[in-house]
Amino acid sequence: MQIDRATLERIQELAPRLAARAGTRVLEGIAWPREVEERFFASGESSLPEVSYAPDRDALRKRIAELEELLRGIDGDSPALEWLRDCVRGQIEGAALLEAAGTRAFYERSCALYGSARTSFFGGAMRNVDLAQHLSARLSIHGWDEASDPPVEPLDANALRELLTARIEARSPRMDVQVTLDARITAKVVAGMTRVRIRPDAVFARWEAEGLWYHEVETHALTAHNGAAQPLLTFLRSGGPRSTRTQEGLALFAELYHRKLSIARLTRLATRVRLVDMAEQGASFLDLYRYLREQGAERRDAYFDAQRICRGGLVEGGAPFTKDACYLAGLLEVYAFFAAVLRGGLRDEVEMIACGRISLGDIAVLSALRAAGVLARPRYLPEWLCAWETLLPYFAFTSFMDGIDLGPVEQHFRTLLDVADVAGPHAAQKNEERPARKVSSPRQSGGSRRS
Repeated sequence: MQIDRATLERIQELAPRLAARAGTRVLEGIAWPREVEERFFASGESSLPEVSYAPDRDALRKRIAELEELLRGIDGDSPALEWLRDCVRGQIEGAALLEAAGTRAFYERSCALYGSARTSFFGGAMRNVDLAQHLSARLSIHGWDEASDPPVEPLDANALRELLTARIEARSPRMDVQVTLDARITAKVVAGMTRVRIRPDAVFARWEAEGLWYHEVETHALTAHNGAAQPLLTFLRSGGPRSTRTQEGLALFAELYHRKLSIARLTRLATRVRLVDMAEQGASFLDLYRYLREQGAERRDAYFDAQRICRGGLVEGGAPFTKDACYLAGLLEVYAFFAAVLRGGLRDEVEMIACGRISLGDIAVLSALRAAGVLARPRYLPEWLCAWETLLPYFAFTSFMDGIDLGPVEQHFRTLLDVADVAGPHAAQKNEERPARKVSSPRQSGGSRRS
């Protein structure tokens, strides 16, 4: 794909105008105040939360009108100009989503942007909820193993702040990200491009702290900083909802690749897809909360996850915020992209995924813009991408494994699987009544966060 001179000049003219209008803070606009949480627990957890939204609708409509005017001015049929139009449409859709907060239209716009629990992959039969159910089943049973990880003391809010701050300071080149404590936030952690806020009373498992680093700082903050550092296309600092699936998938890939995506974390992500599905079928906030409590979730964790699904929509049910349905879909798509592209050794094209907050569908055009000198290489690279010598072998091997039918393999090891299924933890107990099989608890040891 080559970009002609006239197209480049048009992009150079329009990009600053889009940058001046980019960035709708949807999550901040639909966040529930801390008082809603306090009232819910003070009332005995028996009443639907009372939530009102007050976005500046006049300002949002004005912004939408300005973006629509900008969109009408982008004429031409080149792929680069169509991509620019998609970027403008994404900003319009983000503003329209926030403008509809608290109404059923919010849910309809959310589905158009993020998909739903029953959205399928690549037009096939497999849906988001099917992937979630598969993962839940695979993660639920661990057999009779006596082996276990040594206990690790959790981190309090101050310890997490110090950990993240130290890692940010040690980065080269260093990113300007501040880590602070904030008692006003509802979630345990809220992260943006330049600030990570931590709830002072929050406690974090070690795996959760590590996951936060790779998810929030090494991915979301990093891609936003790379977008802001672009010489011309600075609007890539804020990709809007159109980039969410890719960005969340990329962040989860970083957790997975660095072995920080724990059983509890992945189970929780799968459960959230199920919650979206329940809410789409009519479940209210209370239905979701009680379901989570029945599954073993702690009170605060159940509240956090139920409010994630209901924020911006209707607490009565039937109109949730569907963003949580796209995380696992994003991971699947990002992994598939790497599996397909890395086997060709296309390092420059893989690097494009970190040049800003983008969608996977943007990479072909962005590669052409980079060749034309309009787009700069990302200034900051995530750790996994810096380690090319170990990244490429990983996908070279797994690309072969992807084609192997595991049915015969499982049959080959059937004897071992059967023995593991009936064996007790100790030989001395073989004549005793067999205890119940160990099953992983749905209890979520890590709390809610923005991601």
